[in-house]
Amino acid sequence: MRLLIASLWMWLLPIGLAQNGTTPPTASGRPVPKLVLTNSLDAFTAPAARALSTTASTASTATATSTSKVQTVSTNGESVWAEGDGLRITASAVNAKVSRSFAEAAAAGRSLSDRDLTALRGRTLDTLIFVQLVLRRADQGDTNRALFETKSRIDGMIKNAPSADAFFRTLAQAGYTEESFRREKFEEALVVNIIDREVKNRIRIPDSEIQGYYDSDDTRWKKPDQVKAAQIFFATINAENREKLPTDVIEAKKKKAEATLAQLQAGTNFTTLAKQLSEDPTSRERGGEYVFQKGQMFPEFEKAVWDLKPGTLHSQVVTTQFGFHVFKKLEEVPARIIPLAEVTEQIRDLMIQRDMEVRIPEYGDRLRAEAHVKLLPGAPQPFQP
Repeated sequence: MRLLIASLWMWLLPIGLAQNGTTPPTASGRPVPKLVLTNSLDAFTAPAARALSTTASTASTATATSTSKVQTVSTNGESVWAEGDGLRITASAVNAKVSRSFAEAAAAGRSLSDRDLTALRGRTLDTLIFVQLVLRRADQGDTNRALFETKSRIDGMIKNAPSADAFFRTLAQAGYTEESFRREKFEEALVVNIIDREVKNRIRIPDSEIQGYYDSDDTRWKKPDQVKAAQIFFATINAENREKLPTDVIEAKKKKAEATLAQLQAGTNFTTLAKQLSEDPTSRERGGEYVFQKGQMFPEFEKAVWDLKPGTLHSQVVTTQFGFHVFKKLEEVPARIIPLAEVTEQIRDLMIQRDMEVRIPEYGDRLRAEAHVKLLPGAPQPFQP
């Protein structure tokens, strides 16, 4: 369910209403939506964040210029684009979100036309309406879970960053304070919990449908030969800017990798050293373990691991463009057909996700009707695909 909410509180398309490629129509002719999933800071893309900070002022100027052409209803000097029972969305609130999206697009090397900006403004307005209507339905249980999940998620993001200072520096470059980022992540988690309770938890998938999905294409359950291996990694590039580290630092890391290999050859536990020394945040906490098949990893990985006997250390430190790797082959995983029992819950989750792609727009429509939401003259409309 966490995948239903796009990151950084600024969804490029409304939750549950995003179009992602060609989608089949429902019986009513309404397209079945695909959900937009982005989270640049979860992936800790510091270069993108830096580019974002340098383009923010340009984006704001462009957005303001385009906005000035739109006629709006004004209340106490504030342009209002949507109203309902207890709901009021202003043009400035929409344009603040659009400005950030414009900057993110520029940072990624994409340009937005006037048509794109107008459509983006309309989708953003829809999103803000949806989010505000959902947040009003929060109960104490939703709030408590969202608080816990927000803390856990941000703690994990900080842990996976090169350092806490680097993480918060990236936030600042992206235009966030620590407080504003935590608040947005909390609101995002709160929306998810409310949708879980009011939509997801009401969906029931019969076992017969799961069986039918499993039987419909047996090729998807075939697993080729795989290898389970573990590594201890020493990086030779800067995780924040992807630039190569100084030569003396690289040489020191090479010596450290060689010393680690010597410790392992002397009998030190691999998992223990991996958790202590590995600079790979993805695998470190599970003792450096990976499972992969041929063609999935870099050639150096393939050559280093595939032909080793299970339980064997590679005799040398392996060098790649990213750093130094100490490898151990743990076991071979032969090709097989995955039985239904192993994938029942995965299939159930997939079918629930598909059902939600239809139910969430319907849920949003119901909330809007109940709150008597109306768009005021001058409010932007998203272009339909």
